[in-house]
Amino acid sequence: MSARALHRLFLIACSALLLVGCGLRFAYSQLDWLLPWYLRDYVTLDAGQRGEFDRRLAGLLDWHCRSHLPEYVALLRAANATLAAERVEPAQLERFLERGEALWREIVGELEPELRRLAAGLGDEQVEELAAAFVRRGEEARAEFLSGDESAQHAARVERMEERLRRWFGRMTPAQRERIAAWSRALQPTTEAWLEDRARWQAELLDALRVRADAGAFAPRLAQALAPREARWSAQHRAAVAHNRARTLELLAELHALSSAAQRRQLRDEIDMLATQFAGISCAEPARVSAAGGR
Repeated sequence: MSARALHRLFLIACSALLLVGCGLRFAYSQLDWLLPWYLRDYVTLDAGQRGEFDRRLAGLLDWHCRSHLPEYVALLRAANATLAAERVEPAQLERFLERGEALWREIVGELEPELRRLAAGLGDEQVEELAAAFVRRGEEARAEFLSGDESAQHAARVERMEERLRRWFGRMTPAQRERIAAWSRALQPTTEAWLEDRARWQAELLDALRVRADAGAFAPRLAQALAPREARWSAQHRAAVAHNRARTLELLAELHALSSAAQRRQLRDEIDMLATQFAGISCAEPARVSAAGGR
């Protein structure tokens, strides 16, 4: 399978495994951590950088194929077995979310060394291009998630959730839409704190990049930028995120209880299709250099 196709399946896998977290993450994009893969969207690479980028991407995708796809298959099939019940509890869904998050952290750990290598090789113009892209993306995120008054934001949040669930359940029923609206109203505001946290991370990264020629200064500053951001959350923000997580798990359990036979069939068919796709993937030949030793 090509690196491009496997990359696409990887993103689908993350979506599937974090299905029960889709409401937690609709405004908390972790694509910042996927910067090595999306660098082309932020920075214009030269021919040499593109070649190195593609080579390292192929190695990362090979590692991901071998390390995670078998577990994705098992996890998706276990989820389908759980969802076959008439009713599921939030705690049951949380176990799948926690495992999906653990797999995500492993991916982040693999990506960090690639970010270090790519970052160290950027030129001054590319760093400034990255800074401008951060500003632009920040403005876009603020416009998407914070535009309009509270009523408009609520309506947009409901629409985003319904859109994300449509693939799995099909069209929402009136009762399900009402429950999604109640979920939205019960959420505590965290988007502003997320945007501020992302801006701090970006500033730390740019601060590190501007001294990348000095290895002694670059390494500790980049390490600070890549440290887990949750550790720097305020107690208030941490409590709000936990509250929203609990409300979202409750929502998904209740939507399952409210679902029709056709909706449940669609949900299970979609999950089974993904499990079958992943089970049928043939990984490339093992990479010559291990993840621990660098690629």
